[in-house]
Amino acid sequence: MDKSQIQKRTKKLLEKVDKPEEFTKGLQELLKSYVDRDATKNYQRIIPDTGKFFGVPLPILRVVAAEIGKFIQKEPTEAKLLLETIWNEASFEARQIAGKSLQKFGSKNPKICLDFVSSVLHDLDNWAVCDNLAMFGVEPIVYSNPEHVLPLSEKWVKSENKWIRRFGVVTLRRYKRVQTTNEVFRILDLVMEDNEKDIKKAVSWILREITKKNPDGVAEFLTRWAKANPDKDARWIIKDGMTKLPEEKQTEILSILMS
Repeated sequence: MDKSQIQKRTKKLLEKVDKPEEFTKGLQELLKSYVDRDATKNYQRIIPDTGKFFGVPLPILRVVAAEIGKFIQKEPTEAKLLLETIWNEASFEARQIAGKSLQKFGSKNPKICLDFVSSVLHDLDNWAVCDNLAMFGVEPIVYSNPEHVLPLSEKWVKSENKWIRRFGVVTLRRYKRVQTTNEVFRILDLVMEDNEKDIKKAVSWILREITKKNPDGVAEFLTRWAKANPDKDARWIIKDGMTKLPEEKQTEILSILMS
């Protein structure tokens, strides 16, 4: 991978930011030039419900996204049109780029970022694009503006669309580095009995992620659920979500489930 060449080509592409059709065509040409057979096989294997994709390795997408991220940080007024243009190209790669480009943009421009994210949620159709957008587009805002995110997370986990529900869950991942609040666990309460596999996996994953910084809070949350005669879906989440807790705490929770 020639990183400098990718950066140069991306900067050249950004000269067409005010011409969406030309930009889209240029983006497609850029992506097609980096198609890789192994990446194609990986996408087909781990993301079977992915629709349109080229087969471009993720390291290349990260380089392109970093350049676009630098551009929108310098030119935030151009961000909305550019992000929409990239997203609307509609390939897996384009939507990965759109999400990753927000990593350093959102914390300083939360309104632009959250407005964009909210406008595209109904396009989500696989876990990879969903989680990528949540982790790069929303997680960074939790540090600087948690009050902006938590009400939205609650709204998202109540959606009838499973991918939006999963998105809402994954936005809580940032609490792996900061102290949780009761609000975080109240939001997780709303999806503990969700019967969708993609939601259950997301909830247990987030519980494991936030355990390191919040072991007592996670233990208390799962103990409460274990005592509440949980259904089979909640029981699965409890067992899978507790694995980062100390062994003695896991034993305690399991004994409650079995009683």
